[in-house]
Amino acid sequence: MKKLALFTIIVLIFGTISPLLVNQAYGQNDPSILLRIALQADKQIVNQLHKVYGDQIPNNIEILYDKGHLAVISLDESLSNDDIENAKQNFLLAMNSFMQISRTMSQSSEQVVVVTVSEKSISNELDRLEKYVKTLESISKKHNDIAQNKDEFNKVYSLIKEIRNQIPSGENLTKNINELKILVDSIKNDMRKSVSEKQSNAIKQFFERLLDKIDQNLILAKNTTTDQSQIDKADELILEIRELLSKNQINSAKMVYSELKVVLKNIGISVRIT
Repeated sequence: MKKLALFTIIVLIFGTISPLLVNQAYGQNDPSILLRIALQADKQIVNQLHKVYGDQIPNNIEILYDKGHLAVISLDESLSNDDIENAKQNFLLAMNSFMQISRTMSQSSEQVVVVTVSEKSISNELDRLEKYVKTLESISKKHNDIAQNKDEFNKVYSLIKEIRNQIPSGENLTKNINELKILVDSIKNDMRKSVSEKQSNAIKQFFERLLDKIDQNLILAKNTTTDQSQIDKADELILEIRELLSKNQINSAKMVYSELKVVLKNIGISVRIT
């Protein structure tokens, strides 16, 4: 399994990722291998970006990273809902986004230097920021967060317009550009937090429906000749999962659920939420 993950990272850096690779990954006993590969790729890209650019990541690369990172989050949600086809698509989207970043970084040997700010460079910077903001706005609409972020986006567009008008005179340019970047970063961070919270809530709701159904099956099993110790073990694991979910420890809850599935299989219970 580790070899497959490392192989995928190598493919990520040096070539394209095909649907065949995704299908091969799903050929493993544990489909969640796609998530582990994506998380490893995400972490590696973040380390590379910080190493090469520090806090001055180019906007075009940052747009690609946000697209890939959000795809990783969607991949986790798809796997939690047993939505295999969506998981494959999210995996490919994340990998291709990270691959484009790696190619861009490998093709560029330019170092970040301090240069004299010119009207053209400021205009180009505003163009990149505006494009990035439009991408964030599109993502916000996709996740139904546009209403709560509408005022912030309006402020950004208004500030971009103001800065363009100030370029000839140079008045307050540095101050307003810094303010613009802070505002864009704030929107980006709020969106990431919102997506993460929605993902956690969706997973919790899925688990609650699943556990309720398992509870019903266990009640029926108690009236049969099923080994009572196995039923008691299942009840203990269900309580543990619910406690972990209440503490928002979703990954730990998933691990305990894996134990629960083994016990349920011994009992002869098969549960699936459709």
